[in-house]
Amino acid sequence: MRTVASPRSGGTYYGWYIVAACNVVAMMTWGIGVFNQGVFLGYFVDSYGWPRAALSLGPMLFYVWAGVMGVLIGRQIDRRGPRIILVAGALLLGAGTTALGFAREPWHVYPGFLLLGSGYACLHTVTLGAIVSRWFLRQRARAMGAATFGASIGGMILAPLNAALLEGWGGPVGGLTLAVIAIVLVVPLALWVVKDGPEAVGQEIDGGERVASRGQDDPQPATHTSQFVAADERDWRVGEAARTVAFWAVAVCFHLTMLAQGGFLIHQVLILQPTFGFVAAAMVVSVTTIMGAVGRAVFTAVGNRWPSRQIAAAMFALQAVGLGLTAIGGEAWVLVAGSVAFGLTMGIIVSIQPVVVADCFGRRAFGRVYGPIYLAIQLGTGFGSLVFGLTATAFGSYGPVLGVVCMTLLVAAFGMRWAVPPR
Repeated sequence: MRTVASPRSGGTYYGWYIVAACNVVAMMTWGIGVFNQGVFLGYFVDSYGWPRAALSLGPMLFYVWAGVMGVLIGRQIDRRGPRIILVAGALLLGAGTTALGFAREPWHVYPGFLLLGSGYACLHTVTLGAIVSRWFLRQRARAMGAATFGASIGGMILAPLNAALLEGWGGPVGGLTLAVIAIVLVVPLALWVVKDGPEAVGQEIDGGERVASRGQDDPQPATHTSQFVAADERDWRVGEAARTVAFWAVAVCFHLTMLAQGGFLIHQVLILQPTFGFVAAAMVVSVTTIMGAVGRAVFTAVGNRWPSRQIAAAMFALQAVGLGLTAIGGEAWVLVAGSVAFGLTMGIIVSIQPVVVADCFGRRAFGRVYGPIYLAIQLGTGFGSLVFGLTATAFGSYGPVLGVVCMTLLVAAFGMRWAVPPR
């Protein structure tokens, strides 16, 4: 591994090795921490007959606790670098799956989800965004899209694998297997491949060899690139950032968006089931996941052509269209079209979050500034399912809540006009 990923092994910018490592981390983060939540819950219901209401508290604890942990993790990344955080994340993720695998009472799932949420926060966009932001500036959006492409692959591979293990050998085997996979894949990458930044391997951000600093008498004037890099190096404090319009625009807009996205993902099968039946509804969910991978691929290819805030606003609006079609419902093809439109946006919206923050506040203070914003985002994700469930119960259908979140998505799209780098 040292030989293949050596900073001096060729002309390739070492940051792209970092992106490849982040892809593996993303596979574990989403494949284990997100897509396997439903697998474990389904296993508990089918095998033990535990009540769904009691189990549904676990995912909410997961997201809320991950948001709280994100504030602490962001500060530690700025102080200690991302490598120790990645190691801790793999261990905590493994501890969470193990705890869930050995659960024997409904309340046992709660500490399991808290451990899982801690590992998820260590390996999610707070850390991945900090890593990518340290290595890329002009290609930041493309690199972040590429770094999180493995998220969809993780869901496609690890969720079916865990389901087969749980059904064939029981909870302990499934939980321990996921733990071993996470630790074996993430820890070596954290120790031997991931570096704190391009300066650690004698390169500059976006590539190129470092050169000795010029003296004051050097006649060469500062270039636009050097000015751009200098703005990216500003060392913000959280209080300073929180007094800017950009900070609140990003926090509020992504909070509203993830409330809509998180709620729909949890309730998608229930929304589609009256029209398609259980099995066909699950197939539409699979199509949604595949479209998420397609969206990330498109974002990776063309994400650098427009400002990140404009991409985010466009994705908010397109997701509103998808949920609007779902609210209209009626014909099966309308519901499928809504899920396809939603799927195209969901991966991009997650990947673009740290890019927008880094573009506004730079890479030096990324962790401490993104931490509170990440908390707002995870609170939206965690409470989205609760809002969908309560509203659907009160009105007898999902139509009203889908209509409301469409409006909030459009408000969030408009609000991104203020997510610009503070002067």
